[in-house]
Amino acid sequence: MALSKTSKIWLIILAIPIVLLVVGVIAAKIYFTSDRLKALIIPQIEDATHRRVAVNNISLSVFPSIAISVDGLTISNREGTRFERDEFLSLDNLTLDVKLLPLISSKVEVNEVVLNHPRVYLEVTKTGEKNFSEKRARNEGVAAGKEKQTMSGEFLLANLHINDGELQFTNKQFDSRIRITGLNQRAKSEAGGGSNTLSIQGTTAIDKFSYGTLTAWYIGDQPLTASSRLTYKIDSDLLTLEDVSGTLKELPFTVTGTVSQLKQETAMMNLVVNSSGAKMEQLLSLVPPAMLKKARGLQSSGTVQFNATIKGPSSDTIDPATTASFTVMDGKVQYASLPKSIDHITLVGSFEKPSAPVDAKGIGTFTIEKFSASLGTSDLSGKLRMTNFKDPVISATFIGAVNLGEVHDYYPLEEGSEFSGIMKANVALDGKAKTPETIRANGSIAFQDVTIKSASSSKPLRNLNGVITFNNQVVESKQLAMKIGESDMNLAFSLRNYLGMVVKDTTKSAAKPAATVKLTSHQLRTSDLTSEKPSVEQSSEKGKSAPKQGGLLPGFDIAADVAIDKLVTEKFTFDNARGFLTASNGIVNLRNFSVNAFQGSITTKGMLDMRDEAKRPFDLDLNINNVESNALLPNFTSFGNFIFGKLTMSTKLKGDLNDTLGLDPQTLGGDGLAKLFDGKLAGFPLLEKLSSFTGLPELHEVNFKNWANAFSISNGRLNVKGLKVNAGQTDFLMEGSQGLDGTLDYSLTVKLPGEVSNRLNLQGVAGDLLQFLKDKDGRINLAFQVGGAASNPTLRLDTQAQQDMAKKALEQKGTEAKQKLEDELKKKAEEGLKKLFKRP
Repeated sequence: MALSKTSKIWLIILAIPIVLLVVGVIAAKIYFTSDRLKALIIPQIEDATHRRVAVNNISLSVFPSIAISVDGLTISNREGTRFERDEFLSLDNLTLDVKLLPLISSKVEVNEVVLNHPRVYLEVTKTGEKNFSEKRARNEGVAAGKEKQTMSGEFLLANLHINDGELQFTNKQFDSRIRITGLNQRAKSEAGGGSNTLSIQGTTAIDKFSYGTLTAWYIGDQPLTASSRLTYKIDSDLLTLEDVSGTLKELPFTVTGTVSQLKQETAMMNLVVNSSGAKMEQLLSLVPPAMLKKARGLQSSGTVQFNATIKGPSSDTIDPATTASFTVMDGKVQYASLPKSIDHITLVGSFEKPSAPVDAKGIGTFTIEKFSASLGTSDLSGKLRMTNFKDPVISATFIGAVNLGEVHDYYPLEEGSEFSGIMKANVALDGKAKTPETIRANGSIAFQDVTIKSASSSKPLRNLNGVITFNNQVVESKQLAMKIGESDMNLAFSLRNYLGMVVKDTTKSAAKPAATVKLTSHQLRTSDLTSEKPSVEQSSEKGKSAPKQGGLLPGFDIAADVAIDKLVTEKFTFDNARGFLTASNGIVNLRNFSVNAFQGSITTKGMLDMRDEAKRPFDLDLNINNVESNALLPNFTSFGNFIFGKLTMSTKLKGDLNDTLGLDPQTLGGDGLAKLFDGKLAGFPLLEKLSSFTGLPELHEVNFKNWANAFSISNGRLNVKGLKVNAGQTDFLMEGSQGLDGTLDYSLTVKLPGEVSNRLNLQGVAGDLLQFLKDKDGRINLAFQVGGAASNPTLRLDTQAQQDMAKKALEQKGTEAKQKLEDELKKKAEEGLKKLFKRP
């Protein structure tokens, strides 16, 4: 049926608003371009937040609802602040969907807000400044006259979706951090039937939740799921958590309570977090594997109860009070790879922190009221109380009796480790952890046939027996016996002021740590007490320098009375080592320290500096008595292998020991007096040259009655003065020096018996001229200059010395025979001498 004219007019009138609306929508789409929307919206956000805002793109849709889509939104931290990151918030996309018709009634009904991959970075600096605090921004806005009034009308958020969110919270002031990745949240809110009540329901799923300090995670990458039902009363500004429950990995929890004054600068918290009836395995599932060694396959049982209350004011400047309690009853832990479980685990504790300003430091108390556990026949128990977390004050006791041989059945030890024996401890501590000198301590540790070997140690500590007692002033033992490698030791010691060993500021300690020790040993090997040298591979790994070889000295003063039957160093073995020594700051002082060595005895006193492991300076007085020269001297000289006999020597020596406790010859200096008795020189290259020079084969090997000389050592040379060797009818006199590198520079006089005249073969010298080389005792005197090296010496006659000797003989003959020698004989002799002295 055709419409009447009147009907057509009304249809046209009614269509006018629709046409206008469509035209308006088209005009809005054309006018509100991305750039215009940025110009309108970004300044408003920057004014409200006092932060820089950047957006890649903004688009608008108006049907069937008004929707704004924002791509690449970034909000920076406030200007003038220094945080680790420039960004406060960034996201890939934000979609805001607002219902169109309620806007006519000044109602903002947000149909849906979708945040895709938002990333939030929260930070508290060491000085307590927060990048998320709006107090400063609010004050800045008021000062600039920009504080806005809240929007009139009603605001209602219907649906909130967060997809793949991330959050990082770093608190440098209190050394804590939180990291959340893979956050997915769905929340829906509804008005309660025209009342001023808002109901909010939602679900949260987090792929990875981590909590810990700035350097270590206590909870690492654990999944968390939760569902919530909240009620917010707008008029009374009260948020009620009616039902919040979830699981952190396997540990269930609930949160109930209220938060009031949300619109105020300071909110009031009254929340209870509870994990009632949880199981031991659920609690242990949160602990990072690194903190539970070889936790894979860990089985546990027992009941866990946790309850925490958060109550009081909460704002940028004040924190609410927190109280918590926890218990573990009838706990049991067993590693799947091991045959036995740790049983009867009981843990009762609590934590308290009062409401206080956020910058308050050190407040709070942590208490373990009871701890106990059993490992087979071993029982452990203790308790702990700690207050003032900034400068912790601890009060703790520990009592335990452990069969170390059973530990491997309960706890996975590192491969190659070895423990056995019984260890009992009863320890009590009370004082400030950061100032050990204030701690009141007492207790005892007893060892019975204990063996301890780590995977990296080649020489285990074995057969440890004895009791160590301690209090604030002293650690001591009447008798502590042990074996390390092939060494055995029996110690009686008293270590006073031992807390000074852990006090960085020595001025705060009562006195420097010092010990008195009585050490007895059947055998002590220095290699057993030093660490192994690193291998070539270890020292060159990644270009790192190799660690130094461990030293022999402890890090405190020591006065020791030593009695060692056999002392073995890398190069020498000493018997019956006896004496008294002190050690302070790496320097050892010996007092009449004696050893039997080299078939004789050595007594010494002086100083040995052990501070530098590559160079150990010494300054010693040595008295060497009746040692076998051929056993001692080859270790220090190039000629020692050719000398035999009993050596007695008194000397003062300075120099360095190398890293094997052997002598570094180039640093040696000193002086002394040496005597040898009933010895011989055999295979000595100098004698072989002398035998060849004179044609006397008996000089190849010389037996002597006594040998005496003074000597000094300096600049790498042994200086000999007044050396005299009495070999029966033959004497050797020597002056000069020998380098520690073997070079020779000597003046040698050999006094031969007169009867060798007919066998002495000096080329170019007539036999009748030898009478002019004889002294008053009728012995032939030959003077030589010795050079070259000890292994291949050079020998030549000292012409000046021989000429002087011959002239003296001529004078004696002229006096005794009253000029019976005729001028002809003198002339002949003089001509012969000239020939003699011309020979090379």
